[in-house]
Amino acid sequence: MNKITHIISLALLCLACTKTYLVRESTTTLPIKEKEVKTPLQETPVETTREIFADGVAAITATVDIARDHAIADALRKAIERGVGTFLDSKTLVRNHILLKDEIYSKARGYISSYRIIDEGEEENLYRVKVLAKVKVANLKDDLEAIGLLLREKGRPRIMVVIKEFREGSERWDKRVIEFSDIETMIIEKFAEKGFPVVDAATVKRNLRVEQIRCMLQGDNKTAALIGLKAGAEIIVTGKAMLSEEEKSIPYAQGARRFYQTKINCRAINTETAEVLTAASITKDLPFSEESSKREAAEEISRGLIKDILGKWQREENVTQIYIAGAEYSEILKLKSNIHKKIRGVSKVIQRDLTGDLAILEVLSTTSSQEILDDLGSIDLGVDLKIKAFSGNRIDIEIRKPSWRAPESGP
Repeated sequence: MNKITHIISLALLCLACTKTYLVRESTTTLPIKEKEVKTPLQETPVETTREIFADGVAAITATVDIARDHAIADALRKAIERGVGTFLDSKTLVRNHILLKDEIYSKARGYISSYRIIDEGEEENLYRVKVLAKVKVANLKDDLEAIGLLLREKGRPRIMVVIKEFREGSERWDKRVIEFSDIETMIIEKFAEKGFPVVDAATVKRNLRVEQIRCMLQGDNKTAALIGLKAGAEIIVTGKAMLSEEEKSIPYAQGARRFYQTKINCRAINTETAEVLTAASITKDLPFSEESSKREAAEEISRGLIKDILGKWQREENVTQIYIAGAEYSEILKLKSNIHKKIRGVSKVIQRDLTGDLAILEVLSTTSSQEILDDLGSIDLGVDLKIKAFSGNRIDIEIRKPSWRAPESGP
């Protein structure tokens, strides 16, 4: 009996000790290092920026400047091919070589953020360059530096903004409508942040009339394009902003609050062609402040407009129409060939019309119509031409004939 009692007492003592130990452990604070769990993305981080050396070469067939441009383009293409190789395996690159060439070239402006020429020079009939290119795979809209490069190569389209504010149910068309609105200013700020040059307020005000604004805001794209051209803009963003406010009751809140609504409808128009590049609309309904409602609506619609405009300018070439007077067929052929060979940035020249001595050439280029005009006036293109007029993407020229004088008769 004593032995059994002794065993039970010993067991109870052990339990008591164990219980005390558990209590101490549960109340003791110790630093605990959690095991770090890496996602596949963390284990193999995606390289978003990479500097790549690449060599480019081009034959000197016309001028050294044109060969240099082609050599730089060749080097940048090679840098891009190496950069996108981080996303595609070698088998895919080889198997789809032709397709990838087209895709790479069409998206080249989105991959090159900047580049620096390390070495360049002529070698016999070739021009060679070595570049250090910063290849980026980040989305174009998130890279201000790349956007700036794109805009420079496309002739830096100048933006004009005409968006007028009205109170819901009351549209007043008087001289006050010419004044800058808050939303115009906010949208201009967003375009300027992204590297777009914008038409200044004084120029906008000087070129606007009340009736013109009414026509534009009612959907007249030709009037909008003409106003933009007169102010020196390549793209005009125009539309209406309707403002309203009302008291609204909010669930789980005491009383009602005043809400401010901003509704913007606008479109971006290419002033050279009156083509609508993109259109957008947005409605913001926010409490507390009309200014915050305006700003949120303006910023969101600006992001959409900028994205769409950049997409258009990235995909499309500039089109310049040259109207030629006094032309013969042989002169048109010579002019067409020399424009393609000798003017920088020209990818294609198309003959659109030839009626009598009047002809139209359409020039596709990565440069602006202004740059095409400058080269027409300064480069020998094999014909004697005189520039008569320039507006938007249209250039009017005249081909002059050599003067002929009858021989003087003898005495």
